[in-house]
Amino acid sequence: MRNRLIAWFSTKILGIIPLSRRKKEGESFDDRLAGVFQGLRDNQILILFPEGSRGEPEVLTEFKSGIAYISEKNPEVPIYPVFLHGLGKALPRGEMLLVPFFLDVFVGDLIEWEGSQEQLLVALNQRMEKLGAENNFPAWD
Repeated sequence: MRNRLIAWFSTKILGIIPLSRRKKEGESFDDRLAGVFQGLRDNQILILFPEGSRGEPEVLTEFKSGIAYISEKNPEVPIYPVFLHGLGKALPRGEMLLVPFFLDVFVGDLIEWEGSQEQLLVALNQRMEKLGAENNFPAWD
């Protein structure tokens, strides 16, 4: 993280596990996910954003394979899809502070590992689309 104070606050106060998007020489995917795997061993609740990074507000983009990889390595860990509406207004891209705004949070049914990363990503995507379609959201402006 660019700002040491934000990095300290994020990791020490909020408990965010930083993930490097760039692979360093000699580093495996498991090395990059070491903090996630340790959190699971410690029975922590992890919140992952399967899209990888923020895109356009309220636009669901393709999921990265990381969540499926983590699930494959930890098949006993349940996954609950959570659809967030309004996050783009409450924490706009490029902003450092939360903007007071209502968020809608919808929790879907449990998804369990069924033997393939592709199956998990398809199931997760279907559940997220279903959660988004179940609600009548106002137009994004």
